[in-house]
Amino acid sequence: MANIRRNNELTEAMQAIRDMVAALMRNQRPEGNPESQGLVEFRRNKPPQFSGGYYPKKAALWIKEMEKIFRVMNCADNQKVNYVVFMLIGEAEYWWDGTRRLLEGGRIIITWDVFRTRFLEKYFPNDVRRAKEIEFMQLKQVGMTVGEYASKFEELGKYSTFFYHPKERMKCIKFENGLRDELRKAVGILEIADFPTLIHKCRFLEDFENNQNILDPRQI
Repeated sequence: MANIRRNNELTEAMQAIRDMVAALMRNQRPEGNPESQGLVEFRRNKPPQFSGGYYPKKAALWIKEMEKIFRVMNCADNQKVNYVVFMLIGEAEYWWDGTRRLLEGGRIIITWDVFRTRFLEKYFPNDVRRAKEIEFMQLKQVGMTVGEYASKFEELGKYSTFFYHPKERMKCIKFENGLRDELRKAVGILEIADFPTLIHKCRFLEDFENNQNILDPRQI
């Protein structure tokens, strides 16, 4: 009986020692740099790299993709630049290194807005933006389906302040004015003020025309 008791006491003592060692190891283990942990999470979202060159559309899409990831991560503004420059490679990396030195030499705090502005000035210059805005204002449906026209309208629209007019009816009017005459006349009398609804009605009329060769808004 005494031997059994001594064995139990020895087992308990050994378990206590193991628990103490485990506790010491936990206390000594580094927690890790929060910035590094954030970078790991950022890269887990598979952000694309950017190598520079004259590809304005690619540059604009890259910025848009970065901002989408930041929204998902609820990323703090002071972390965004640190994360995004990690994805610059080649010519773009050299460009940012020089730009960063100039900004720091001028004692300018490098926020996300500062980075975004300088990046777009370099890779999506104002003359390209103006050309896109002119293309948007002159856009017509000619040779396109309603779906194709709507996609082009939205693609180019983001470069125009008109696209973000507070009254959505104005956006609808711009879209209607670019439609083929038959569709424009048929949908115009409906005075639709909701853009998705307008697209839906235009597609309905287009399908109806293709099937019946007749356009009559009363069928909507």
